[in-house]
Amino acid sequence: MIDFHTHILPRLDDGAKDSRAALAILQKEKQQGVTCVLCTSHYYGKKYAPEQFLTRRNAAYARIKEEVPEGVSLRLGAEVHFTGVNVAEYDELRRLCIEGTDYILIEFPFMQKWSGELFNRLADFMAETDCVPIIAHVERYREVLKNPAIINELLAMGCLLQVNTSAFLNRREKSLAFALLRRNAVHCIGTDAHDEGTRAPNWTETKAAIEKAGLLKEFENAQQTMSRILANERVEVGLVPPIKKFFGKYR
Repeated sequence: MIDFHTHILPRLDDGAKDSRAALAILQKEKQQGVTCVLCTSHYYGKKYAPEQFLTRRNAAYARIKEEVPEGVSLRLGAEVHFTGVNVAEYDELRRLCIEGTDYILIEFPFMQKWSGELFNRLADFMAETDCVPIIAHVERYREVLKNPAIINELLAMGCLLQVNTSAFLNRREKSLAFALLRRNAVHCIGTDAHDEGTRAPNWTETKAAIEKAGLLKEFENAQQTMSRILANERVEVGLVPPIKKFFGKYR
């Protein structure tokens, strides 16, 4: 399996606090059947320039790379907070794509309204860089929860969607996560692992919940899509049947 979203690199963001914690998280990944982990530490454009971030990221990676559990490979990337990005940095942001690919993990604002300007900026970013955005933990945003029609707006732009494993277990998020998975609109799955405790890898429970829902084939489809992304193959996406909201549940 591939874990597409983690905060494992030590002392780089709010994830692993040190190398010991990072390696403990990776050991849990291995025990649960993961063979490839993407290291997607937070990047905030207003805090560090891409060059500074990459220097810090490479140093964090160097602290653990010799002790990564056998059978587990790491790929470097970033979770790019899009609202903190200046227009002049678009070309530089290409360096924050997932290692060896033209795909970039993008985080949108959680609580703010998503304006037309935000979507215009995303379209400009895509046109100027030829990067393909993957929207991180799409099930968590207030704007998506309020108006699931936004899903098709993102797909129409050519964006891919990533969902956290915890969403399939979370009472508030699971109906939307399963609605997306049922439509094969979950292109990437990640644990968003930050630590060994409350935000640890949880693939075993997640796969059990997905199997209970009869959606293991769709789960495997997402794993295949992630493999294609890491090979830098072009993944074409289309619109999906509209997701409808009934009393806080999504179908």
